[in-house]
Amino acid sequence: MNSIQWRQRLIYLVMSMVVAWHSLAMVVSPAPNDSALVQSLRSVFHPYLELFRLETPWGFFAPVGKHAQFRYVITDVTGNENTFTPTEEPSRSVARYVWWREFKYLYDGVMAHPEFRGDVAAALLCQRHASLQPRSVTLLEVAEQDYRPQDELLGKRPLYPQFVAIIPLRRVACPNCSATPARSSSVLSEKPS
Repeated sequence: MNSIQWRQRLIYLVMSMVVAWHSLAMVVSPAPNDSALVQSLRSVFHPYLELFRLETPWGFFAPVGKHAQFRYVITDVTGNENTFTPTEEPSRSVARYVWWREFKYLYDGVMAHPEFRGDVAAALLCQRHASLQPRSVTLLEVAEQDYRPQDELLGKRPLYPQFVAIIPLRRVACPNCSATPARSSSVLSEKPS
C-alpha cells in the first residue's frame, strides 16, 4: 500500500471513531443515572457534552413533568411595563434564530441560578430593547401548577394563566438609564405589579 491509501484509511478510521464517540455520548446523556456504569460513562462524556451543549435529561425523549417558561418585563422611563415571552416570538431571520438559540441557554441558566446569571441576561435585554428606553428588566419564571388530563381534553394548555404561578426571579436596573442606579442585584421577593 502506498501512503495515499494509508492516509485515506486513517482518515476513515478517525471519522468512524468520531461518529461512534458522538453516538455513544448521545445515548449516555439522557440515560437514567441509576447504575454505576452509566455514572462512570457520564463522567467520561461530560466534558464533550458540556462543550457542545448536548447535556439532555431523561425527559429529552418525552418531556415529563411540569412546564416552565421564561418571560421578562421591560419597564421604560415613563413607567410602562412591556412583557416579552421569547419562546413565542417568531424568528424572522437566521441572525435572530442564532441570537435566540444562544439566549435560550442563558435563560435556562437564569431560571436555575438568577443570582449568578440574571445580571448578564438583563444587560443583554436592556441592549436589545434600547428603543424602549428601558429603566429596568424583571426576569420571571412562569411555572405550571395544577394542569390535569381533563384540562387538555377541554382544549386548555399548561401555560394558560389559570394553571401557572409567576415567580419573579430578579429585577435589574439597566446600566444606560440615568434615572436609576447602575444595577440592582437583589433577588425579588414579591411579584411585580
